[in-house]
Amino acid sequence: MATTETKNGIPSIEAAFEQYRESGEQVLTAARKAGNLYLDSYEKAVNRATDLQLKLAGLTQQEWLRSLIEAQVDITRELTGSYTTTARSLLK
Repeated sequence: MATTETKNGIPSIEAAFEQYRESGEQVLTAARKAGNLYLDSYEKAVNRATDLQLKLAGLTQQEWLRSLIEAQVDITRELTGSYTTTARSLLK
């Protein structure tokens, strides 16, 4: 068992290392939390944008344009889902 101080009152290497390790864990926890918040915001923004695109598609008279917009929305949502799923798995 390591002591926290040496005989002359200076903190031991083990104590300093433990403090450094705990600080590193706190930084990693904060970074993971921030990363997840970013991904949540990103997903919400993409969903809002694609919902707007679908409303636009519903207003158009041209079937080919509606189909094009809907296909683009599907691709965007799939890519976003893949990106966020992968990013979340890396944050664990």
